[in-house]
Amino acid sequence: MSQQGKLFEDLESVDEPDLTDLAPSRDQWLRVPALAFEMWVQNVATCDGQNAYSDQTIRQYRSMFNSFIRFVAEHQTTILSVGPDLTHDFLMSLQGRDPGEPGMAADARKTTTLPAHRSTLKRHSDLIDDVMNHLVARGYRKTNPVLKASRMLGGFHDTSRIVCMPTEIDARLQTYLLEEMDVASWSSRRTRALLLLLAGGGITASQAAEARLDQFVFNDVVPSFDCTPENDQDGYRAALAPFCVRAIREWVQERREGVGPKNAEPDVVFPGKNGQALSTVSVYKSVRDVLRAIDFHGDDMGPRVLRTTYARRQLLAGATVSEVALLLGIQNTRMVERLVRMTPTHTGYVPI
Repeated sequence: MSQQGKLFEDLESVDEPDLTDLAPSRDQWLRVPALAFEMWVQNVATCDGQNAYSDQTIRQYRSMFNSFIRFVAEHQTTILSVGPDLTHDFLMSLQGRDPGEPGMAADARKTTTLPAHRSTLKRHSDLIDDVMNHLVARGYRKTNPVLKASRMLGGFHDTSRIVCMPTEIDARLQTYLLEEMDVASWSSRRTRALLLLLAGGGITASQAAEARLDQFVFNDVVPSFDCTPENDQDGYRAALAPFCVRAIREWVQERREGVGPKNAEPDVVFPGKNGQALSTVSVYKSVRDVLRAIDFHGDDMGPRVLRTTYARRQLLAGATVSEVALLLGIQNTRMVERLVRMTPTHTGYVPI
């Protein structure tokens, strides 16, 4: 049997899957990727985090991904090892046609082929991206080649890539902030409280930087932070996760007692050495430094990572898209919907 033939052989040629885990194994992705993809799209992938794809969509995805499998096999590599260069070459190989010509020609050699339309590139790229994210999350790959490949295409993506931390890295961050971070100085305790507010409240960098003492509500059933209106968005109350409350409350109390730089404005929660509220640049640097400290390296290393991770945490806990949007104080739910598609709650599939 040819190498490509083996890629599409049936399940009898590989080890029986563990029925307690319907996701395909590393061996299946390596030896029979077409079968592995079929298992993934049928048992793991969802269109909205809960519902399976329609039969029509599965047929389209099967055809799209099988083309990628054949391309990869022709270049003597595998789905588990294909890199961004070859992924880019595959996307570049996708062809469109002149809209003035028929879809099918009697003589294919006379048909004028054109580079694929942006929407075609994006459909293929998004599908491969979803599969690669799953393989990274399962530990079958170390990296996802799609982002670099798409950048090589000249940035055909219309929307920015969402970056958030997997569950184990999120837990690592919390452990680091609460148990391992050096908080001997007032500035380090300030920074810890700032990072906990971002991670446990899901607020923006500017909201955190401009925080005032009277915005914290600790005597309610759910401790929270009152967010003022920003960028045409109404004000809202951000619920604080239990893990962050104690350290934030302790720092707020320190600020009420005047701890910090001597010239600090009395109601500023996170003052810099000049006594004024930290700049968003300083907030970004603080987030970047802590992400490096826990060995997280993403395409985004700023406060948005903590905000999207906060949102993902709520989705994994069972919150709906509208509930998460309310927690984030946003009306446009597009980002949350994208995050749901990346993070099916019943599979543990996480974006990297």
